[in-house]
Amino acid sequence: MVYFRVLCFFLTICVRFCAGKMDLDGPEYAKMPPVYHLDPYEECFFDPGGVYCDINFALVSDEPSALLNMIQQYSSENVIHYNHSNLDYGICITKKYKNRTEPMIDRKMTLERWLNHTFWKNYKLKTRVKDPLYCGASADEIPIDGPDIFVAVMSSIIITLNLLGSLLDFFGANCKFAKGLVSCFSLRQNWNRLVATPDQTNLPTLKNLKPINGIKVICMVFVISIHSFLPVTNYMSNTQYFESFFNNYFYYIIFNGTIIMQTFFIISGCLFVIKYCLDVEEKTANIMTALKFIFFRWLRLTLPYAFLLGFTSTWMRHLGSGPLWQFFVQRFIGNEVKDCRRNWWMHLLYVNNYFTGSECMGQTWYLAADMQLYCVSICVFVFFKSVKSRKIILTSLFLIGCLFRMWNTYYHNLDPILTMTPEQSRYLFQRDKNFIHLYVPGHTNLPACVIGLTLGYIAYTYQNHDIEKFKKYRQALWLIPLVLVGIIYTGLIFIIFRDAVSMYYMKIFFSAASVTLFDTFVAILILGCIFKIEDIYTSFLEWNGWTISSKLTYSAYLVHIGLIRYVAGTKAALIHTSFIVMLMYVLGTVTLSFAGAFVFWLVVEAPLNQIFKALIHINRKARNKNEVV
Repeated sequence: MVYFRVLCFFLTICVRFCAGKMDLDGPEYAKMPPVYHLDPYEECFFDPGGVYCDINFALVSDEPSALLNMIQQYSSENVIHYNHSNLDYGICITKKYKNRTEPMIDRKMTLERWLNHTFWKNYKLKTRVKDPLYCGASADEIPIDGPDIFVAVMSSIIITLNLLGSLLDFFGANCKFAKGLVSCFSLRQNWNRLVATPDQTNLPTLKNLKPINGIKVICMVFVISIHSFLPVTNYMSNTQYFESFFNNYFYYIIFNGTIIMQTFFIISGCLFVIKYCLDVEEKTANIMTALKFIFFRWLRLTLPYAFLLGFTSTWMRHLGSGPLWQFFVQRFIGNEVKDCRRNWWMHLLYVNNYFTGSECMGQTWYLAADMQLYCVSICVFVFFKSVKSRKIILTSLFLIGCLFRMWNTYYHNLDPILTMTPEQSRYLFQRDKNFIHLYVPGHTNLPACVIGLTLGYIAYTYQNHDIEKFKKYRQALWLIPLVLVGIIYTGLIFIIFRDAVSMYYMKIFFSAASVTLFDTFVAILILGCIFKIEDIYTSFLEWNGWTISSKLTYSAYLVHIGLIRYVAGTKAALIHTSFIVMLMYVLGTVTLSFAGAFVFWLVVEAPLNQIFKALIHINRKARNKNEVV
């Protein structure tokens, strides 16, 4: 621990001095216009015809300006600073429009005129308002249309089935109808499924998969925590405070921690191999086997996903109001509604991660990438049956994935690790080319998939082997979390020396090496826990609470972004951020996300999942009948 603190201290000194970055003291910082501003929202609608607009505008000048030069120089260090020449304001346009005798024909022109007057008076600067404007009037109402009605009807049917299934479960125990499809919607039975312990099995591998549940939950909590920064890093009154976080080494485990999503690809590949080997390996697998696996996987993911996709594209926009509702919900959700209604087929086919510019449920890029990698995995194991051929194919896929990452880094001049920056926190990475070209495509995540498949194959193959001789390496396993933290912190090197020519080729190599090292050590840790090579991590990760919570992780991943945007959109004033405020938002968001996931799981995911299992059971019965005939 002492060595770790010394290393972090050294990295902090490097960040502060080696990079030669520009810092401003309080008085100098105060000379810059605030990045965010909000006029009082409710007062805007006291008068009839009130109009409130969320606008984005740039600072410009027709003549040399020392202040603008300082702002641009300070903002050029975009890894650690906001863009202080690109401002977001919420303005009551009817309060600013003094000349009521003229019609307010062009809102953009009116706003720009007022901003130019104000900024020239205070800063000797001018502004250029960007399109589009997000404006709302007191009389504005979003009409209910056909898709809204359709989703409302489907939601009513699901709620009715839940009530009917629960009542029949309580009072119709002897009713055959109660034991049929409707019983899938029984809240009591679904609650029992949620808290049930895994069935006992004679296969050691399946008995020892419980640590994976703990890893899934911990990683999901980390992902939600990262996303929960949205409400507190947007429309805040003290932007300098958040920028100061990037001078503190501790927070870089958060800012560079986006690599943790690789863990889910590893787990997915591992579980696929074990399930495939148990269900199919000893039987004759063919193209129909692959299609069935893919279809059932698609059905399992799509049933709850499609429900939430429908809700997001319809009723989400009706749920709230506020000065930031236009920005966070009409801006994101309003465009999201259009994108979801136009591009719904991309989501149902799981190809949305290859279409940039869409704002429809941005977090679902992972589901698309995971489905694509699942299809690759099933094809490898169905069409290549010998161990030797699988080794060749998996090695080739691993190298191809690494080459894709290196090529994208070279061609698009990317950073090797996706880093959360102040500016990217404003848009949830939607405009970040590292996110678009390196993070979300399925082919750039092939290394994690291959390592996961290898992990699962080793776990299944060696389940009955004596592993006592490996327990002497338990101390090495204890160090793996520190190694993972070290890999995350190596991203600091490319932040400190990002402009150095020598770093250009280093980051190309590191874009593949970082995920390979991270994925490998995660896989080793999981393997050690599966075979109980050590007891500390294993005992912690095998806690039954993780098993229950892990069933909610899919629902939590689906619902948490909508919840975060709702919280951000209903803020009525600028927030004064502090460590305690950020901690409260993180804990509150994680808690509410899992609480919402709990309700969604009981009412939507679990019933639809039971229907999915019933379809599989019917398919297996039909197959067995044909085999007998």
